[in-house]
Amino acid sequence: MPLTEKDLKVGRTYRAKRYRQLWMGNNDRHIVWMSKDRTRVQYNSDTVKIGSRYPIVNVDKFLRWAKEIAEK
Repeated sequence: MPLTEKDLKVGRTYRAKRYRQLWMGNNDRHIVWMSKDRTRVQYNSDTVKIGSRYPIVNVDKFLRWAKEIAEK
């Protein structure tokens, strides 16, 4: 069952449709902020470079990327 906007919650980690194990970790994304109108998401990931700002993306773009909630 694909993820929907209602499934997204701050503090959860989500797995990519094309999951990759990287030398520095993996490409999972952890939601750190969501706009009040639930149209934008800010996330942290092992792929975000040190010193960079956490990316903010549209919820639709995040859902196209995400496959499932990662079990940690």
